[in-house]
Amino acid sequence: MGSRFRPYLTFWVVAVVALAADLATKWLVVRHLPFNTYFPEAAGAGPIQLLPRLWLVHVGNKGAAWGLGSEYDVRPFLVLLALAVLFFVWRWRAPLLRELRGGQLAFGLFVGGTLGNVRDRVFGDHVVDFIDVHLPYYRFPAFNVADACICVGVGLYLWLSYRHDAARRAALASHAGEDVPPGA
Repeated sequence: MGSRFRPYLTFWVVAVVALAADLATKWLVVRHLPFNTYFPEAAGAGPIQLLPRLWLVHVGNKGAAWGLGSEYDVRPFLVLLALAVLFFVWRWRAPLLRELRGGQLAFGLFVGGTLGNVRDRVFGDHVVDFIDVHLPYYRFPAFNVADACICVGVGLYLWLSYRHDAARRAALASHAGEDVPPGA
């Protein structure tokens, strides 16, 4: 692999694995679960209950997170927004990926997940969602592997950034006063 890509090897591997996992799971769902199996009383086959609080369904989301904007055709806007964010991540990748330990993992998850959902919006009329989590007194909106990768990647980045900043502040505080001129 070229010397230009070696510093970002973790990033590339994680992004490709995240994208491949998203595409493979969506393909399996589309192939083996009838569409619109979100409700147990759905015509034909209903959802697959893996655990009491974890079901597999097959639904489509034409909007953003939690179906926001699904009553309109927001796909062009969401694709352009995702591509713009990916452009800025790539543009400022050096400080984001090299300075922050674990940043390559976080951004690899984010980029792989984003590309998975962009692919659905470009080549289909909706994003395929299939993971259905039932929390106590709340049924979480269905999501997919790409959504999980995006959320975990962003969450990991925020956590790592906080730890990095806290360590930087602690280092600055521990060195405070060391640069005092002699006799002051």
